[in-house]
Amino acid sequence: MAGEYLEPKNTAEYNAFFESNKGKPMLVYLTATWCGPCRAIAPVFTRLAGEYPTIVFIKVDVDNCAEVPIVQSVTGVPSFYGYDKSGNSIDNFAGANPAKVKELAEKLKAL
Repeated sequence: MAGEYLEPKNTAEYNAFFESNKGKPMLVYLTATWCGPCRAIAPVFTRLAGEYPTIVFIKVDVDNCAEVPIVQSVTGVPSFYGYDKSGNSIDNFAGANPAKVKELAEKLKAL
């Protein structure tokens, strides 16, 4: 089952999504249209968004949101960041690893 996720078009929209969703765990996926591994993992992200409705999923194109601080510090895409209900980072990793994305979602679900 495919789920819905937020997809900010720019940094201001990302910041608004992030602030308005505090109080819920969030899973942020950093991606790029030119990235092959990103395209490969995208269906997994979409499926997990449907499986974990208590988590806010945010898909961030690094080229559209280059001013987002996590984008500025990322060393590669795809990268995934998990945030607790207060907006604090609890875990992150880089790479197109479906098992690790699901593991992060499970960690967020438990919050």
